Amino acid sequence: MIKFFRRIRQNLLIDNKTGKYFKYAIGEILLVVIGILIALQINNWNENRINSNKETAILANIHKEFQQNRKQLDSVVAQHKISHNNSTKIIKLFPIKSKPKPAVLDSLSFQLFWSFAGATFNPSQTSINALASTSSFDIIKNETLRDLLISWNDLITDYQEEELRSRDYIINQYDAYMSKHFDWNYNFKDERNNFDALQTLEFEYLVKNNYDLVNQILVSSGELEKVQEALDNIIELSKPTTND
Repeated sequence: MIKFFRRIRQNLLIDNKTGKYFKYAIGEILLVVIGILIALQINNWNENRINSNKETAILANIHKEFQQNRKQLDSVVAQHKISHNNSTKIIKLFPIKSKPKPAVLDSLSFQLFWSFAGATFNPSQTSINALASTSSFDIIKNETLRDLLISWNDLITDYQEEELRSRDYIINQYDAYMSKHFDWNYNFKDERNNFDALQTLEFEYLVKNNYDLVNQILVSSGELEKVQEALDNIIELSKPTTND
């Protein structure tokens, strides 16, 4: 093809048809430019197709992963609510009398056992970490979803601060006190349990503080609601599209 065009140019020069030569040269240049533009367009189309396939695969992974994260969060929140409810019931008994009735002791035994919080939400973040490590967030076309994924780590860190504070309190103070005075199962039929410990201000303070820390997780800090909303939005926006 190149030899063919070169022969035409040579013939035009030999015939001294300069005007036609320049017109032909311009036309040849235009053909080359058009060819380059077509090649670029094809290359862009291929690149967009590849990126679109990548995005589809990434969204599928995100959707599956965050559905599991939502289930895990629901399970953790359920445990927080158990602790919250039982702490509330214990607080209603204050001040506890020196010799509680057997029915009260039975209820208190159950409530103390289930008043322990300390559960933590540890979501899987494989898909987000993969995007961050390769600086590939831009492959997500939906701007709202992209912003949610970028801000996810900060959101989780803020929420986990509340849970870690509660867990550390349980380990270092709440359980430390209980283990000194009561058996593992709070079997108050065992006379070795220190029933006087139930009447102390320290016991009341510990239970109330446990309640307050769990209440911060569930309600007062507002971080849980933000995490739940972000999870639901990510799951919805990453939902695979179906072709009718």
